[in-house]
Amino acid sequence: MATEPKPGDVIEGRYELHHELGRGGHGVVFRAEDRETGQPVALKILNQAVTDDPQYTVRLWREAQSLAALWGECVVRVYGFGTDEERGFVYMAMEYLDGETLGQFLTNIEDFGDRLSAYRALEVLDPVARALHTAHSKGIIHRDLKPANIIVLYPETGGGTRLMDFGLAKIHGAMQLTQAGMVAGSPSYIAPEVWRAKPFDHRIDVYSFGAVIFRALAAEPPFRGESMVDILMAATMGDRPKLSTFRPDLPAGMDAWVAKTLAIDADARYPYVSSMWNDFIRLVMSGGGPSAELARQNFSLPE
Repeated sequence: MATEPKPGDVIEGRYELHHELGRGGHGVVFRAEDRETGQPVALKILNQAVTDDPQYTVRLWREAQSLAALWGECVVRVYGFGTDEERGFVYMAMEYLDGETLGQFLTNIEDFGDRLSAYRALEVLDPVARALHTAHSKGIIHRDLKPANIIVLYPETGGGTRLMDFGLAKIHGAMQLTQAGMVAGSPSYIAPEVWRAKPFDHRIDVYSFGAVIFRALAAEPPFRGESMVDILMAATMGDRPKLSTFRPDLPAGMDAWVAKTLAIDADARYPYVSSMWNDFIRLVMSGGGPSAELARQNFSLPE
């Protein structure tokens, strides 16, 4: 029978748990040491309440598959997946990331009364755009893009950005895990077709990534409300927000870009993350000031 994992436990004779990094409804993540390599890892363990539920084991396995398929594309690396038979744990061993979530990174900037520059947004989020492009080319949809699932690594450990938590990932051809009537994702970043329980494809990630970019530049998500219903109504029926309201310093055309990225109708949205991201780069390049100059020096666009 599964027991609650705790510091000092050694999972499957290899991974010694040190301290908890975070937890959610389905599991807990520990900083652990891989006794075979001596290296730190992040160990994700399913809660005992869901370990016996096959769909959650399949979901963790699917996440491991997704991350393994995308390694090298700025996603967290997976080292192993298995079951500790003695304790009944289903676990996944991943690269330990020494950094902070995008949400924390942005809050640190905003607490000083500042805003993320357009060029810094390009630097931080370009790896995410590339990872999503590759994921979609492999038939993998992330489904839960949000600032909490993007890690900005500390400069002293090499810097960079990682996309993580493919726990809700939908792989083309795989069975559907989300039950009818359930909405998968995080409220402020959920695409309208998901709210409406309609069929969806990779364009839900286009929408969610656009919402993340909006949050990064505006210091708040595109749709807010006192309740889930308020957010649902705004996202599925309301006017698209204007980034110029929050950032008049950004180039003209950003509002039109937001409207297309966050379009209610998926057919009116950018068809691919690559086309949306390239248009964003183009807009930043078209502006004035340091961000535009740096973008022109360090980014290139397809001919």
